[in-house]
Amino acid sequence: MGLLRRVRFFLQPILVSGFRIGRSLAEAVRLPAVVGFVAEFFPSRRKGYELTPFAPWMPFASKKIGASATGNKVVMLTISNLRIDPRIEREARALAGAGFSVTVVAPDPRSCDSEPYGVNWGNGIDFCWVEAASNSYATRWPGFYSRRLYNAAVLDRPFAIHSHDLFTAFVGLSAARKTGAHLVCDFHEWGSENVKWDTKTNSWIPYSKSWKRSWKWLERKCFALASEVITVSDSIADAMAREVGGGRRPKVIRNVPPLDLKPTKDYPPLKEQIGLPEEQFVILWQGGTGPTRLIEPVIEALEFVPECTFVIRGPTLDLFGPAYLDLAERIGVSEQLVLLDAVPSRDVVAAARGADAGVWTLPDFCPNFRLALPNKVFEYMASDLPLLVADYPEVRKIIDVHQVGVCFDPYNAKSIAEAICTLARNPALRFGMKSRIPEALESLEAEDEWGKLVSLYCGLSGR
Repeated sequence: MGLLRRVRFFLQPILVSGFRIGRSLAEAVRLPAVVGFVAEFFPSRRKGYELTPFAPWMPFASKKIGASATGNKVVMLTISNLRIDPRIEREARALAGAGFSVTVVAPDPRSCDSEPYGVNWGNGIDFCWVEAASNSYATRWPGFYSRRLYNAAVLDRPFAIHSHDLFTAFVGLSAARKTGAHLVCDFHEWGSENVKWDTKTNSWIPYSKSWKRSWKWLERKCFALASEVITVSDSIADAMAREVGGGRRPKVIRNVPPLDLKPTKDYPPLKEQIGLPEEQFVILWQGGTGPTRLIEPVIEALEFVPECTFVIRGPTLDLFGPAYLDLAERIGVSEQLVLLDAVPSRDVVAAARGADAGVWTLPDFCPNFRLALPNKVFEYMASDLPLLVADYPEVRKIIDVHQVGVCFDPYNAKSIAEAICTLARNPALRFGMKSRIPEALESLEAEDEWGKLVSLYCGLSGR
């Protein structure tokens, strides 16, 4: 022990003065991402894959985040499919409308012979497509770093770097430390309290202890160093402040669709779109489909509500639609289930009008799911649809306060059927809920949601 103390006594001043790591070195040694630092010298043999989660940020970059921020350029980092992630589009449009120049850096989803991606978000918003494999790091522990995303982020010395989700937070921290730009960490989800898809069991499983430990470390770094941290719901904000924020509470910017956004085309009422009479009771699911959505119990509930038609509209029905149709056929409700192709994100509000209620549900896999406040809820309300929603805290508050819908047990088909019947067999109740929606949106300050983001950016120093 005496020898170790002597070594530390002589080495620590050198480390502090020469590399500015001091206490951070201990954190870096504990960090699983140190594996990636070694991988810099032993690149993967798997073509296109990146294994460099550690370099170049910690502890070698020296600039303070935000210290050199000038101009109006915002670089947004994401590994999402931009066609089906409306939050990124809404934030980019809000900032561009306020005079910021926005560049969205994302993996290119096109193959060499594919058609153009077709994403155009208007003036002031550009796209920097990096190699498609640039998101491969997110599937391997610790899921921190992409050199291609990093190189694109530091290219033009931006005023701010906006990291969408925890997957791009380490890249954002690295780039902000390199350039002195501001960093805004935008947690669409609570990453360390989420689940992942396991290809071996074809199911969603919790992250392992090593993943969770490294992600908790990264979340704490974001709260300690980022210029601003934002998330999507008050429940997640409160929990993150307690567990990883050290008391710092992230700003809440909910996934509210712009209520005045013009769609790409005109849509007839939903019942007219699918050839149903006006008196038919129709509930709508609009959004992603698949194992994380828990749509199956809603289909099973149709057996107990023969007067109800369930419409599912989503971008992945080519993959998951056949299983939904098979389930409906097995329980004898095939004629009550309708599958529709997805529409562009800016069209979802217009395309949903004319249904009788909007459905949202989610499995209770983890705190991130349980505390969610999805954009789907606000999209339904903007479409004048009463809500049929899983009984989770954030959506329950909206239902209780504003009386615009009904909650159900997401795993119980009979509970879902009872909620559907409450609306289907009580037109006066349904009409009352619908009439309260405009007042609820006004009370929720839905039209001002993206103005919060603009105010946040305008308040960053150096602007």
